[in-house]
Amino acid sequence: MLSTWISVLIGIVLFVTCESQVISDKTIASPIETDQREINITEIAVDSSIVKNIVIKGHTNPWIKANIDVTQPTNLDFSCNLTGLLYESSSITGFWRRDGKEIPQSRVVIQKKEAQYHLQIKFQVIDNSQLGNYTCVFDIKPEVVANFVVEVPDTEGREKPLVCYEGDAVVMICKSHEFVPNTWIWLKVNGTEKAIINATANPDRYKMNIYKDGNKTSLKVMGLTGKDTGLFGCRAVYEIGSSEGHVNVKVLSYMVPLKPFLAIATEVIILVSLILVYERHTKKKKNLADNGTEHMEKLKTDESNGVGDSTTRHRNV
Repeated sequence: MLSTWISVLIGIVLFVTCESQVISDKTIASPIETDQREINITEIAVDSSIVKNIVIKGHTNPWIKANIDVTQPTNLDFSCNLTGLLYESSSITGFWRRDGKEIPQSRVVIQKKEAQYHLQIKFQVIDNSQLGNYTCVFDIKPEVVANFVVEVPDTEGREKPLVCYEGDAVVMICKSHEFVPNTWIWLKVNGTEKAIINATANPDRYKMNIYKDGNKTSLKVMGLTGKDTGLFGCRAVYEIGSSEGHVNVKVLSYMVPLKPFLAIATEVIILVSLILVYERHTKKKKNLADNGTEHMEKLKTDESNGVGDSTTRHRNV
């Protein structure tokens, strides 16, 4: 009987111990899940940066470059690796330029590691004043450089002009490819001046459309006149800046296509007139010649008749 009670007590103790261990395990699991979420957030923050590296093998020309399109404030991490020099030293000097000017405090001494020299710069672009051409410079003779061009994405207009006629309508299209602007603005360019086109205020004259994907826009201009001839601009506006494409429109009068026809018709009329005058003159000259011939023949006939009559009279006498 005593052994039975001992077995029951041991079972209760083991059960409580197991439950306690399960609760303890669940309590420990929660911080691990939290740590994993923090790591993911860190990775997203890293992914939002743009990292670019250019490997330079030996001396290069200054046209080697990488283009970087930015549409919003972005962390940039640029680096250059120089390898393959004929005469290598343990260290060289390197620095960075922006739009041809040396960036203050960017000059460093670069130690050779694994047969290459590594030059790096990190910074944040927060507005369009920081856009431009960033150049890594290895200060040896001759200089070794590579360029990182930071800019707002290009906007594509139309290279060839659109030819239209007065009174007609024209549709112009611009694209920003894979980038979606915050908004689109259409402008009429008059020399150095640019006038914003307000399609909402003048719906009978303009119709603006933004396509579903947001990276394409169109402007329809109705009732064209000669004043509409010239450049139209399409501006893609991003958080960090904007870029413009252009469409050239030529508005012609309906008399313009008739001018070649009228010129040809005039030439034909002149040519026909000359031919008629020539034919008339030739015919007149021919008639005069024919009349002269007939007159000469008549005179000869009359003379012949006169000789014959005189002979007859002489015989009769």
